[in-house]
Amino acid sequence: CADMTQIALDVGWKYHATIIWNEGTISKRTAWGSWLSASAPHVIAPVEVLIILYKDCWKRDHKGTSSITKQEFMEYTNGLWTFNGAKKNGHPAPFPLKLPDRCIKLFSYIDDVVLDPFLGSGTTVLAARQNKRRSIGIEISNEYYNMAKKHIQEEACQLEIPNAV
Repeated sequence: CADMTQIALDVGWKYHATIIWNEGTISKRTAWGSWLSASAPHVIAPVEVLIILYKDCWKRDHKGTSSITKQEFMEYTNGLWTFNGAKKNGHPAPFPLKLPDRCIKLFSYIDDVVLDPFLGSGTTVLAARQNKRRSIGIEISNEYYNMAKKHIQEEACQLEIPNAV
C-alpha cells in the first residue's frame, strides 16, 4: 500500500484517504513452520486497501445528482468497511458488487463515466450501470473479457439494466 501510494505521488497524483476493507474471510493457510516459535510468525490479514487519489483539486467543479442516501454516506465515509468478499466466479480475484457500488455512490454523480482499467469479471461495470453511471471496462485477457461480457449480460438481464454491454 505504501509503495503504491508513493508511486502514485511520484507520477503526479495527490493522496486523499485510505479505506480498509475487512473482507471477513479468514484464510485457512497458516505458517506451520513458525508454530510454537516466535522466530518468524506469519500474520494473516483478511483486508484489502483502497487508496483514494486525485489529480489537481479534490473538490469537483460541477455538482451533479447524487444517488447516495444520508445513511449510506455516514457509513461509507467511515474508513473501515466490513463485509464479506465475493464468491468464486472463475476469476482469480473477484470482489463483491458491494465494493464498487459504495465507491461509485460515494465518489461520482448519476451519468458520470466510471473507468475500470482492469475489467476482470465485470463487477465494476455492473455496479456503474446499476447506479445509472456510464462505464468503460478495459481487459487485456480475452478469457476474462469474455467472462466479463457474459457476466454483465446475465446480471443485466436479472437487474433489468439497459445497454449493459
